[in-house]
Amino acid sequence: MFGLGALRRRFAHDPGPARRDVAGLGIAPSDIDELAALATQVAAEYGPSSPAVVSATLTRLLRRQVPVRAVQPAQGRCLGGLQFADGTVVLVRGRHAGDLGKVAAGVHFGVVRLADFHAACGAVTLELSYGTHRDELSALGITQPV
Repeated sequence: MFGLGALRRRFAHDPGPARRDVAGLGIAPSDIDELAALATQVAAEYGPSSPAVVSATLTRLLRRQVPVRAVQPAQGRCLGGLQFADGTVVLVRGRHAGDLGKVAAGVHFGVVRLADFHAACGAVTLELSYGTHRDELSALGITQPV
């Protein structure tokens, strides 16, 4: 029938030797849970900043000619968020201290559009046009509308 050891392990808080040594690595279940949480956090942080994700999102914004509606402040020097009309926010870094201020003024006085973008060496540079001005910003990440 059933051995008492199996029943004791089932009702005891001790996970037993099979659960203690996951895949022969000697990793405790609590460590597995912690590693899974860290992996989820890394995926959440890196996923939106992946050049492939940024490029795909910018391709959609460019194809649909979605205008920039606002420049949001971000923590850090020369950092900000470009909020597009569909709710997408692209975290950007200006090349110079006043770049984001110029784009914000462009949004205030007219229509700012994504004119083009370039992806090279793991970095994505976007080109914005407003009036007769063109500015280049480095794209760092994407936040999709909720």
